[in-house]
Amino acid sequence: MLDTTQTQSVRERRNLETFPFHFWTQSEQLEKYISDHLPYRSKLIDFYFESGLGRDLGTKDRIVGKENFVFHISSDYRYIKPLSVYQNSYSFTPQQINLLQKNVQKIADFAKEHNIKVYLIIPPETLRVYHKWIPDYILRENKPSVTEQVEQAVQNIVTVVPIEKHLISQAHSQFPLIYKTDSHWSEDGAFKAYKLLIKAMQKDFKDIRAVTPDDYHIELTKKIWVPYQTTEKPYFIDNGSTYLNGLDYGKTKYRHYVYKDKANLKIHRDVQFRFSEYKKGSPHRVYIIGDSFSYYMLPFLMPTFSHFRMYRFNEYINWGIRWQEREKELLNDKIDILILSISDQKLEELMGFFK
Repeated sequence: MLDTTQTQSVRERRNLETFPFHFWTQSEQLEKYISDHLPYRSKLIDFYFESGLGRDLGTKDRIVGKENFVFHISSDYRYIKPLSVYQNSYSFTPQQINLLQKNVQKIADFAKEHNIKVYLIIPPETLRVYHKWIPDYILRENKPSVTEQVEQAVQNIVTVVPIEKHLISQAHSQFPLIYKTDSHWSEDGAFKAYKLLIKAMQKDFKDIRAVTPDDYHIELTKKIWVPYQTTEKPYFIDNGSTYLNGLDYGKTKYRHYVYKDKANLKIHRDVQFRFSEYKKGSPHRVYIIGDSFSYYMLPFLMPTFSHFRMYRFNEYINWGIRWQEREKELLNDKIDILILSISDQKLEELMGFFK
């Protein structure tokens, strides 16, 4: 029997042929329809891509868009699928929103009791920032995004710092805000997000001094830089995914920011944590709970504050936020600023704070 349930082929970047109702006069369209809906066709397509022959179109996890942008469309089972985030096809249930609000309210109550200011920032995935480069056949629903759902739900509980629209407006910048063959923002993208976050914080803390490009040696590189991977030297990884780096490898240049006074910036790394002490930083003790997007903001956040700690909840070692442990660290470190930085496809983590 023909498989009539599929209407799109993401991996081929096209819509499948629809049934020709005047098939007696449209024999060619009928043949295409049958070809597109043959049983086991998807398995044959999988084999084609996994063999490497179809890499110009993508893989089962990634699609190639305009100007060789590679978009990740699947993710770890814990996450909301990036394609669902982009298409606005995922909606939180009223029960989920209610739980999310209760969790964030508990955090806000704890923070108020201990004189801690809380900020929420939601980094967007590549698909949303560079949506104009996505193949035209992938459509979006006219519904609130997961980011809009969460920001609206908690905007009266903690300080929300919206960044998605600003990054989208800057997508045509000379240097890409997100790595073209990866799912993370570049240092330029992270720096723009950092500036929006600090601007919001300066409304509450007038003494915070934001770093500027003048505080850095800015180098051009063709590789992705993972900040503070070790305490000894920067660690470089190839610009691209396993299958698709040939599309853009070594072609696109990115800016790499090296802090001029890094010698006086004491940095430590311990499994899921990053620590820094900087005597010249603003006199605040900051804690950020975040994921890999937060990691890329470290070159800018660390030299901003005298005391800084990051907990990365998705380090694949001891997964999860585990709020009771974070409470102890916040109190022990005498933190006065807490940043929740959770990218759009991981927003369900806000419902698991107290598990």
